[in-house]
Amino acid sequence: MRSMTGFGRGEASASGLRVEVELRTLNGRFLEVRVRGLSEYPGLLFRTEEKLRSAFHRGTVEAAVRLTPLPGTAEKSVDLELARVYLADLRALQAELGLEEKPGLSHLLALGVFQEKRLDEELLWSALESALSEAIDEAQASRAREGQALREALLSECGEMKKLLEKAEELAQQDQKIAEERLRKRLSDLALLDPARVNAEISAFLARCDVREELDRLRAHATRFLELLSEEGPVGKELEFLAQEMAREAGTLAAKAYGPELAEIALRLRLGAERLREQARNVE
Repeated sequence: MRSMTGFGRGEASASGLRVEVELRTLNGRFLEVRVRGLSEYPGLLFRTEEKLRSAFHRGTVEAAVRLTPLPGTAEKSVDLELARVYLADLRALQAELGLEEKPGLSHLLALGVFQEKRLDEELLWSALESALSEAIDEAQASRAREGQALREALLSECGEMKKLLEKAEELAQQDQKIAEERLRKRLSDLALLDPARVNAEISAFLARCDVREELDRLRAHATRFLELLSEEGPVGKELEFLAQEMAREAGTLAAKAYGPELAEIALRLRLGAERLREQARNVE
């Protein structure tokens, strides 16, 4: 199990360039990848996004890439072919307009014959992939450490809920007997209904107060929740769904509870399920 929050950093170099990658991962319902620093290299941007999508399954992933020339490395170079074309065009323009000033180096510089050196993307990808892999490994290790702490917190909360469930099952059986006895006494005191009608009314009332279905579903959801806590891989979405369902079943249990003790237990179950859901929102 992994948390969705983590940080990682990686660094590599190639062809006189240092490549640095900083990776931040945050909570999110779905996977969202954002990469900064590669706008001039769309091919590398696409490959970086794909690598990140294959490494993470849920949450917001933000990667910042910095490309820094190493000391002694020329950042710009002269495009001689482009300079020749510009110079020929300037001379033709001078002749056409009858200008006295001859075209020279200052004009060529203004037109941008010195250009940023553009590295081969394949060579750059080798260093970028290495730095990216290092950053991903660090981020995943960070997410795993926090995920272990989340697992322990969820195990503790789920264990408390199972104890409450056991208590709720005992109270539900007691409440059914108490409800039947009280209702039978009230109806018999009226002395207006025949025994068949009394039994029918009692059966209908007990059916409305029957919480076995809710308790069975709560136990099934709690059992599955515990199973997921021992599994590897992305389980956050299912954990969040199960916690939501437990909260819903606990709410129904509270509404149908006959006695105040069972209603209180149901409320505590619902609050516990809400806490589980909040924690599950941090799990990948």
